[in-house]
Amino acid sequence: MTLQSFLRLLVVGFVCYFLIVLVLRISGKRTLSKMNAFDFVVTVALGSVLSNILINNETLLMEGIVSFCLLVVLQFLSSWLSVRSSMVNSLLKSQPSLLYYEGNYYYKHMKKERISKNEITQAIRSEGIASTDSVSAVVLETDGKI
Repeated sequence: MTLQSFLRLLVVGFVCYFLIVLVLRISGKRTLSKMNAFDFVVTVALGSVLSNILINNETLLMEGIVSFCLLVVLQFLSSWLSVRSSMVNSLLKSQPSLLYYEGNYYYKHMKKERISKNEITQAIRSEGIASTDSVSAVVLETDGKI
């Protein structure tokens, strides 16, 4: 690594770090909240863009800035549209799935969501509940939390 590439890495890394923080602050709490599939894709893509800017000397800082902004604008538009359109909402977000209700496991839903009985009982125990006897329902939420 040459001194010039090392200095570029330091400067670009410093600028990108503060750019990510700034863009995430401007885009609002929604970007940092529990993620749906689209939010996850945007987060991974932001990391990929950052990595590309830092490692690839041929990628210009301005290209990275435009990429960051584009991803955050797409995330903002998708959440804005999903609030205003049930069709867009159903395309971007999954629906909660009932996995257990009043003593009955919903095996069809569990199979579809690839959730085992052990995972359900583990989630119940992690909430400080000893058995399913004191639980009326277990739901797999849209963010993947049981």
